[in-house]
Amino acid sequence: MPLLLILAAGLLLRLVVALLLPPGYDEAYYMFYGLHPALSYFDHPLGVGLWAWLGHGLPFGIVGLRLPSLISYTLASALLALACRRWFGAAAARWTVALAAVSPLLLLVGGVLLLPDAPLLLLLSACLWALAVEAPLPLLGLLLGGLTLAKYQAFPMLLSLLLWWLWQPLQRRRLLSPAGLGMGLAWLAASSPLWIWNLRHGWVSFLFQGGRTLGGPWFDPAGPPLFLISQVLALFPTIGVLLLLAAGPRPEAGTAQARSLLRALALPQLLLFVLLAGRMQVLVSWLVPAWWLLLPLAGERLAQAAQARAAWMRWWCPLTFGVPPLLSLLAAAHVRVGLANPLLPPAVDSSRELIAPQRLRRALQARPKLWRELSQARLIVGRRYYEPGFLALALGHDTRATFTTFNRDARGFAFWQPPGGFRGEGGILFSLRNPETPTSLPDWAAALGPMEPLGQVDLERGGQPAQVVEFWRFQPLRQSWPRPYGPARRIGA
Repeated sequence: MPLLLILAAGLLLRLVVALLLPPGYDEAYYMFYGLHPALSYFDHPLGVGLWAWLGHGLPFGIVGLRLPSLISYTLASALLALACRRWFGAAAARWTVALAAVSPLLLLVGGVLLLPDAPLLLLLSACLWALAVEAPLPLLGLLLGGLTLAKYQAFPMLLSLLLWWLWQPLQRRRLLSPAGLGMGLAWLAASSPLWIWNLRHGWVSFLFQGGRTLGGPWFDPAGPPLFLISQVLALFPTIGVLLLLAAGPRPEAGTAQARSLLRALALPQLLLFVLLAGRMQVLVSWLVPAWWLLLPLAGERLAQAAQARAAWMRWWCPLTFGVPPLLSLLAAAHVRVGLANPLLPPAVDSSRELIAPQRLRRALQARPKLWRELSQARLIVGRRYYEPGFLALALGHDTRATFTTFNRDARGFAFWQPPGGFRGEGGILFSLRNPETPTSLPDWAAALGPMEPLGQVDLERGGQPAQVVEFWRFQPLRQSWPRPYGPARRIGA
């Protein structure tokens, strides 16, 4: 019963955050995955596309799109608790789920937003459960295949798991048995959509993601420690420090093999992305799977400390389980209505760029001519790949337009355009900008021909200017729009 109450409380917290938060940049883009079902996508496997497709079937706007993430995080926490209980006992399982329920980074990335991390954590927890109960290897292979379809971060974990199996004599014998072969075949079959799609499209997804890791020519020694500090702060300091301590060595007995497994899966990721932070921008979400793997070890430590009545638990528990939920709600409310506007100068508050769909919808409806133009448009073009989603959410069912971007960084939109590349179609170009930024059109807009201004809407948040949305009409395109990649690619475009 306590475990169910923790799961329910965590779901309620995330639901409130989901109701408050406007859509993020990635969510505004991933929502189109659900409108274009495919075996895989330009920048991710199909997991987040499946979540978006499920969310599109619900009549709740951005909250509906997030509902699969809200549910899958609860299921992932429950499966992680089952694995932890098997390895470290019921008390450790409860502490593990409690940490997952309140850590701002984990609950937001894995349990609120429409991101690839939501299916990743669910399949990762399912794999840990299968390992804990020693499920048949072919079943584990299917789950590992599903993990591969969630996010490319599965590959470091798969390699780490393979090396750990080869290092353990008993596991090595299982791996080299007929059942181990069945597991490999099951993994290949389950992950086949990823290989089939990329084979058909020149392995473009692997080339894109691989190119992002090349970074610059130099190594910045300040990058790794700063990134690690930012991760501890995002997890909440008391949780982040506990997870780092759990990753370290300590005198162990009993379930040492489970601890060895979790560290073998988590530490290579931790080391990889911390080092990459010295060469490139590492996104805050990239270490979420590593922290998730360390949660059972942290839960075990907390269970032991509670049993020993450790003095530090008297202040640690109220601080850890009381402050993060409050901070998460306050932060979400600020993004929504600008609670902290008096404290944050607009120049440093990038959260004002996130647009609540209903706010934009009301502003557009206040301009009847512009609303009519948008409602009747057949083609609407955003300046950047993440912009079309904001307008699509605001228009809702009042538009039947095709949304795209003509930017060279078009991501999946390069694959979703019709075979003719919009030749002969006119439409509306729109752009988002901060109020302090002067009006400007992208370089590629010149290829659209003469542009007719349709007007702009000014959005406020908390009584302060937040965003300006500008609109232009362009005439039918005389030729197919070139793409740097995708089915309509043209050499030299």
